[in-house]
Amino acid sequence: MKTPVGNLRDLDLSDHDVCKRILALDKHRLAEGLVVESLFDQYLAAFPQNGNDAPVLIDADTAIAANPRGRNTYAFVWDRESRIGLRRYLIALGRRYDTWLVRFDAAENTFITAHVEDGKRVSDWAPLYETARDLSGLTQEHDVDVDLSVRDTKRINQSFWGYLSAQYGDALGERVVLPRILLNFGIQPWFRYVWNIDRVYLQGDQIWHLEIKHKYPIAGRPLTFGLNDGELRLIRSLSQCGLRSLHTVIVKPRWNKETSSMLLINDMSSRAAAAVIGREITGDDVASIMRQRAGQSGADTSFSGRSSLKFRSMPASGFTSFGTLGMPYTEVAGRIDRFMRGEVLERITDAGLSELRLA
Repeated sequence: MKTPVGNLRDLDLSDHDVCKRILALDKHRLAEGLVVESLFDQYLAAFPQNGNDAPVLIDADTAIAANPRGRNTYAFVWDRESRIGLRRYLIALGRRYDTWLVRFDAAENTFITAHVEDGKRVSDWAPLYETARDLSGLTQEHDVDVDLSVRDTKRINQSFWGYLSAQYGDALGERVVLPRILLNFGIQPWFRYVWNIDRVYLQGDQIWHLEIKHKYPIAGRPLTFGLNDGELRLIRSLSQCGLRSLHTVIVKPRWNKETSSMLLINDMSSRAAAAVIGREITGDDVASIMRQRAGQSGADTSFSGRSSLKFRSMPASGFTSFGTLGMPYTEVAGRIDRFMRGEVLERITDAGLSELRLA
């Protein structure tokens, strides 16, 4: 499988310089998002283990892909040998998507795929490149280059060398870089629409999709958060599969695009002012939100950094407060767990968010 820095078979992902070159091909907001996801993973790892219905991570990376006027929408699920919940998850996705299991062949240093029906593999393994090409109906790959205007080298270096390299150590290539290679160079070149599913948890008989964002509210009365139409349609489709969706936000305390999210790591006052909030978004919620007039986001929100996206607004007051980054992480994790179990917790308010805002 080809990447802009060489064939995947030839890449040494134990070399952090190589890993950085690959991540530097993406937007700086993506690199910063990987930092925020890592912070959030520490909450998820601290879920209270109190009973048989304690949340369990389904350790898989998932990409949903489609082409205009295509007959099917595809789910590619890279399983990292999940012990619990994988088949249930694959069955759920199969209600709405043509589902493909993905594995990384360490001997050949490449991704392979197999077709899945009713949660079980029903075909031989084949190279991902061939599968994605054949399913897409295309004869030539799309350009997946990301515009230089959204690739701030300084901010990428801060995220990579200031956090990701040390935090993941020897696991950096497998846990951080390979998922980006899978998405950006294995699937994205063949499909016009591609979404990834951040985290999936099994809690009792419920499968939860957790989306993790880092952003600040849209100014106005009331304060709102935007969600683009593609993400909303994904949530609606996942609800049709039987998944519940928890949309979580770590609110940047400085409300501008210029401030790096690395402040959340390095500055104690920023950590104390970074609210952790979330809300469940159901299929009915999506239908209601989509009836609103759409806004137009900047090009920096798109994959390539060259096109704008339609988005809809959700009032900040609809989100539940889980605490702040400055609080003990076990306390924040406990609140998220209680929310997922159905407990009604305190909502965030416009006044509360405004009070946390740093000049």
